[in-house]
Amino acid sequence: MLKAICLIRKKPELSFQDFREYLLKTHAPNYGKKLPGLKRYVVNIVTGGYMLEERPCDGIAELEFADEESFLKAMESPEGRAAAEDLMNVAEKVDVVFLEEKVVKKPRPKPAKKKVAKKAKKVKRKKAAKRKVKAKRKAKKRTRKKKR
Repeated sequence: MLKAICLIRKKPELSFQDFREYLLKTHAPNYGKKLPGLKRYVVNIVTGGYMLEERPCDGIAELEFADEESFLKAMESPEGRAAAEDLMNVAEKVDVVFLEEKVVKKPRPKPAKKKVAKKAKKVKRKKAAKRKVKAKRKAKKRTRKKKR
């Protein structure tokens, strides 16, 4: 799996909000996600950082392909050329880097719905048991009344 990261710096004359809107509402749905061979596509908008004097870029696109060859084919395709051309409507500079990703810590899985289902079953069983007890009490009362 190849992960390509596009570091996008917006044109200086463009407001950050206009850049954000264009990237998310025009470029990504109409050009970016249509690349042939694309397995995963994530668009990140840089809103700040830690210990930065200024943002190194304004947007980061994560593109995943099977391998570098698939990436190059996608970029050379008509869709890839159109996507690159469209991105330059809002970008002053785009740097593309390839990453080797190693997941160090995976998020804990959310509790399965089975537990909720088990709790629901327990509640149903308790309610059913209560109904049985009530039915038995009523039956006893009826038999007492009949004996009198």
